[in-house]
Amino acid sequence: MNSEWAFIIAVALGVAVVLVILIFVAIIVYLRWRISDNNVHLERFITENMELREKIKKFIISSTKNT
Repeated sequence: MNSEWAFIIAVALGVAVVLVILIFVAIIVYLRWRISDNNVHLERFITENMELREKIKKFIISSTKNT
């Protein structure tokens, strides 16, 4: 009877450890996906910002030449 309980507890603990590891892996995969998604949006924002800055520079240069 005692060895049966020890086996049941050992199997339960093994399953619990495997579940915790799988949950950690899922969290890591999800966070990496979110970070890469945010990086894409950040890259678009920076690119658009640089394009607008160039347009402003060209506008300022052209307006100073006309005066």
